[in-house]
Order: sequence, then C-alpha cells, then structure tokens
Amino acid sequence: MKTLKKIGFAIAFNMGALLVTVELLESINYTGGWAFFLITGTLIGALNTFLKPILKFVSMPLIFFSAGFFLIIINAGILWMTDELLEILDFSGIDLQIESTVSFIPAAVIFGLTNWFEHWILKRTK
Repeated sequence: MKTLKKIGFAIAFNMGALLVTVELLESINYTGGWAFFLITGTLIGALNTFLKPILKFVSMPLIFFSAGFFLIIINAGILWMTDELLEILDFSGIDLQIESTVSFIPAAVIFGLTNWFEHWILKRTK
C-alpha cells in the first residue's frame, strides 16, 4: 500500500511540476488537458524510476566536477525522452511541443525546482 501511495504522489508531483513548467515557458505547449498531465506525469515517473539512476551512475564524474549542475542536463534528457515517448506511443489528442532544443534547459530547471519544492512542502506538513 505504501508503494502505491508513493507512486501516486510521484505522479501527482510530476503533474504539478509539469503544469508549472508549461505555464511559465512560452516555448512549451501541450494538447490533451488533464489527460496530458496524467500520461506525461506517469511517463516522467517511469523514466525517473528506471532510467535516471543509471544515467546518474554513469555520469557521476560529470555531476561531481560540475558541482551537480550536470543533473540539469540529465533532467533535460528525461524531458526530451518523455517528448519522444509521447510521439512513439501516439496517444490520441495528447501532444507536447517544445520549440527548440535550448528550451529543454530552462524547462528542466523549472521542473526540477518545482518538484523539489512540492516534496519539501509535503515533508514540512507531516
């Protein structure tokens, strides 16, 4: 039961961080309403669970020598992979449009900070 609750919070946090990101950046648009946020939040959660630890392990020296800033590149990569997966899976009416490759960097920063803030608030209210 704890695992399902943890998964639910992770998806909800990803949905919230994604909502803040698309609202703050004009270079990122979406279609699909709340279904977009649910599907995309789930995809990001899956990538963060299974792929991100491997990426962090492999790039440990880069993370260390950049004082952690390489984590932004990893987060941008996760967002890029999410965008690609949405295209591959071809959900009807669900789409993410990111105008340029450079837009992934501020998106990764905003997404990461928002997600961190959501987790911080949850821990403070317990």
